[in-house]
Amino acid sequence: MKYPPLALLFLSILFSSTACTRGDSLEDIAESEPESSGTAGDDAAISKVRAAVRAMSQRDATVESVAAEMEGVIKARTKSQALIHYDGYRAAFVTPGGRVSQVTFSLIEAKPSVQQMTDAFGTPSEVPRGMLYEQSFASTGAKIDILAEPVSMPADESSLVRRIIVRGSRRR
Repeated sequence: MKYPPLALLFLSILFSSTACTRGDSLEDIAESEPESSGTAGDDAAISKVRAAVRAMSQRDATVESVAAEMEGVIKARTKSQALIHYDGYRAAFVTPGGRVSQVTFSLIEAKPSVQQMTDAFGTPSEVPRGMLYEQSFASTGAKIDILAEPVSMPADESSLVRRIIVRGSRRR
């Protein structure tokens, strides 16, 4: 069931005010939460990024096959683009000629850390826009680049990623 944004705002204000009236102040609530140690980040999008990489490594990476691999439903489509929404992020396809050449993940809430990306895709190379991960597939000969753009530069392992771009490699 979908709720209008105004109703969600009202409910969030109502719930936060209810929590504070039980005797807890916002400072008490913040102090009671454990401090994060190590890498903080949400890895919800990483499985979809892996699925996009797998799908784009195939010879026939059509919009339908990539969306099916990513377990997503196309919400909007033009001749050269397609869009899928997930909770906390969205994925936009660049689709010249019906074939997916690039998938861009715009991470709104579900931001993984650079360390989580490294754990999933191996050691990156640092490039001006972020961290570049490279994947090769012997079965199809495909080479896929994964660019993770951190929220702020310079990035370290605990830096959160705001955007991930998956595309066929230009290296030969």
